[in-house]
Amino acid sequence: MLPQKIKLRVTIFVGVLLITTGLAALLLLLNWLSSARAVRTFTRDLLDPVARQVTDQTRDMLDSAASAAHVAAAVIGDVPAELRPNALDVVGSALLSSERALAYVQLGLPDGGWVRISRRDDGSLESQTRLVSGPEATARTIISRRALGAPRTEILERTEVDDTYDPRTRPWYAGARESQGVFLTDAYAHFPDDTIVVTAAISIRSEGGADAGVVAVAITLTELAETLARLRLAGRPIRGFVLDPAQGTLAAAGAAPIRADGGNVTLPRLAATDPPVLRALARNPEFQTSLQTLKPNTTASIAYVVDGARQLAVVRPIAVHGREWIAGAVVAEDDFLGTIRHDITRSILVSLGILALFLAGAALLAKSIAAPLHAIAVETEHLRRFDFSDRPLPHTIFEEIADVNGVFGSLKAGLRGFGKYVPLKLVQELLADGTEPVLGGRSEVLSILFSDINGFTGFAEEIGVAVTAQVLGDYLAGIAGIVTDESGTVDKYIGDGMMAFWNAPRPVADHAERAVIAAIRCRDTIATMPRANRLRTRFGIHTDRVIVGNFGAPDRFDYTAIGDGVNLAARLERVNNEYGTAIIASDATRRLAGTSVAWRRLDRIAVKGKRLPTEIHEALGLVGTLPESILAAAAEYEAGLDAYFARDFTLAVERFDEALRLRPDDTAAVVLRGRAIAAAASPPPVDWDGVEVMATK
Repeated sequence: MLPQKIKLRVTIFVGVLLITTGLAALLLLLNWLSSARAVRTFTRDLLDPVARQVTDQTRDMLDSAASAAHVAAAVIGDVPAELRPNALDVVGSALLSSERALAYVQLGLPDGGWVRISRRDDGSLESQTRLVSGPEATARTIISRRALGAPRTEILERTEVDDTYDPRTRPWYAGARESQGVFLTDAYAHFPDDTIVVTAAISIRSEGGADAGVVAVAITLTELAETLARLRLAGRPIRGFVLDPAQGTLAAAGAAPIRADGGNVTLPRLAATDPPVLRALARNPEFQTSLQTLKPNTTASIAYVVDGARQLAVVRPIAVHGREWIAGAVVAEDDFLGTIRHDITRSILVSLGILALFLAGAALLAKSIAAPLHAIAVETEHLRRFDFSDRPLPHTIFEEIADVNGVFGSLKAGLRGFGKYVPLKLVQELLADGTEPVLGGRSEVLSILFSDINGFTGFAEEIGVAVTAQVLGDYLAGIAGIVTDESGTVDKYIGDGMMAFWNAPRPVADHAERAVIAAIRCRDTIATMPRANRLRTRFGIHTDRVIVGNFGAPDRFDYTAIGDGVNLAARLERVNNEYGTAIIASDATRRLAGTSVAWRRLDRIAVKGKRLPTEIHEALGLVGTLPESILAAAAEYEAGLDAYFARDFTLAVERFDEALRLRPDDTAAVVLRGRAIAAAASPPPVDWDGVEVMATK
């Protein structure tokens, strides 16, 4: 026995009341459940990925500089000494074009000469060259500028200046000579724009081990500082930084521009308006202790107070190419959490418990209500698309939903019966866009097919009414299914006949070919149907521009096609009787039907009610499925037809005789042979064009 139905409104009221009461009672616990440590841990967990991001970006920049230095050294070291300045120009231009973070690439020579390729603010490349030996030696520095990516010969500007710069006295040169691999310099200001750069340098050795110069690649920390300035956490800005314990701040959010004083570098400091977090961080004893104990790939978390405000920081070491820097991120606890900090500390644990209970209750209630309602919504959509398949709705304990289920069952049963009288597939397609059908049509090129059974009345009288209904139902269902399978639209049944068309209401690109293939499949399928295999079905196909749409009275539509093209397709179906054929198509259909069908050109006729002639063709079958005798007979027939139209009636009779020898049951050959004999006996007038005027519709 099924349980008594529960009213939906009572269930929802009681459920909401219980959930609200329970939630209110549990929220009272938040007054004494608080933990400041939970907030700091939560914030540190958020800061740690930011510190990792800063560390990874910094390491990637240093690695890119080292990789670029290796590439430049490998290329320059493989060329003769006199070509190395030119090689530096080529490889430097390529590296600056591909790496945005690179500031310049330079080559220092053992004799004090040097070549530098650098990127200017406007994107152009500046080349500085001073050679102290060789054919291009000069006591002055030659500065030339060209566009990024331009050939070396396309110089935008060229000047010469006195310059006492000696690369051998610079840290990058001396450091690289004493290092076995990449030497990473301290940060310094790059003349003339005082941009902070770090240089990766590699020494070049000759085959004998002698000093052949040093290649140096400088990267700018400007992009890193810009990246740090864009860091956000939960929509709020945070302060990322990179420190060199020996030099100070290398890059930081909100850092002021650097200053150069006589070649001495002043690294960026925090702006006066920025909270003094980094300054406090650098001198905080707890912070200094953490730095001393840090190991690679580890993180130190620090909480400290500056000017009465609690700060939370996460730092990580960066050890690469002999340099040990520090990267990290810091936030003010009050800035990050604001006024809700105390509420979060009290509610975080209890909220999780409340959420779990609420979700469990809400899920149970939602499932009991939503499942049957969803099933009703799905069933409504099926009904909207005229899909009346038998799908039982799920059982429900709610009385109102059960009543709706009963109404749906009755509605579906009634509509399923209604569906026997209308083409549901067609209605589904017409309603697919969700708009209400209106009277009217549009001009469209369609391929129209008519079919009819020859001698069906006598057949029906022979087998009786009951059997006739069954046989005809199976017959029409079979050919209609083939039409639908070939993307056609079944318009209507006309007694034992059918009208169908292609390319409406949905476009079908190969509609002519689909229509012909459907007729061939129908002909072949009918031959295998019990009882119906005695029936001879005629098919007429024509492709033309007609009007297709909704026609009829305002309260009762008929989606169909009208026009001369439709009438011609109907006439061609009946023309089969004249030639003993099954499938006749117009020349328009033949030309659009592709190459998958084997054809026979049948005749040139004018159907009753039309003055213009029409070339007609017989669809024999699909290519590759017909015996050679049928194809040979078709070729002889077409040869006879050509001779007939050329007024060579004697030759035409011979060709038709040969066609009949290959295919004795060919009615069309008999008909044309008779015409040719008559024309030979009584030649037609000079203006005769061979058009046969049909006497019947």
